[in-house]
Amino acid sequence: MPSPPKELTRTQFGRVASKYRCSADHTDVEDLDLLFAGLALEPAHRVLDVATGGGHTAAALAGQCAMVVASDLTPSMLRETRVLAAELRAGKIVCAAADAEALPFRDAAFDRVTCRIAPHHFPDVRTALSEMTRVTRPGGRIGIIDSVVPYEPSLDAFLNGIEKVRDPSHVRSYRVEEWLEFLAGAGLALLQTASLWKTHAFPEWVARTGRPKAVQWEIETMFLSSFPLARETFRVCTEGDRVVSYSDEKAIFVAKKPGGDPSR
Repeated sequence: MPSPPKELTRTQFGRVASKYRCSADHTDVEDLDLLFAGLALEPAHRVLDVATGGGHTAAALAGQCAMVVASDLTPSMLRETRVLAAELRAGKIVCAAADAEALPFRDAAFDRVTCRIAPHHFPDVRTALSEMTRVTRPGGRIGIIDSVVPYEPSLDAFLNGIEKVRDPSHVRSYRVEEWLEFLAGAGLALLQTASLWKTHAFPEWVARTGRPKAVQWEIETMFLSSFPLARETFRVCTEGDRVVSYSDEKAIFVAKKPGGDPSR
């Protein structure tokens, strides 16, 4: 049985899985262009997409690789992945129910492993990275995309606080410096790091997690009453007494597992 935090994640996303398949934030794949460049994908590669969600990364990978395994803790997310794959006619995707911290795959099974906009839900990011490293072949690459927070503690607390109210399964968005420590701790060699700011249309973003209207208004009030540095940093855009949009930073990391053919 999943641990209580993971059961919360499964329950939370099980209710709103279809919204994530249709999410404007997840269908916008500008960040994948940066990720794929660093992954140096080849047609023969076998790739694992961890915590695939609505399957957008897996579908994009399927056009470039021999085989993609899309894994997720939430079975209904995998159903949405199959729907998306059918809509996009993206073949070569195999879906597998899997806990990111206990992946049910043999050692060195994949040439590449990806995980996009999901690690902030993992109770133990270090364990998840260790598992991703284990199932990557020597010389293979791991690509991570996730929301990150600024170094300034007040900004860190502000954004993570809002995310926790919006989505109770949220654990933490980390700083870039923390991510570099995680990757080094997993024994990975950093090949590439990049970032971009993503603007979220507030009404769709706040409704996506299926929280009650009262909670959605609480989140909007947190933005409306935010301190000046937060409003500036996160580019909070308002019209009258309503929030129109805000922006956050997505970091892209590509790292290599030691060993293997140095040319690959």
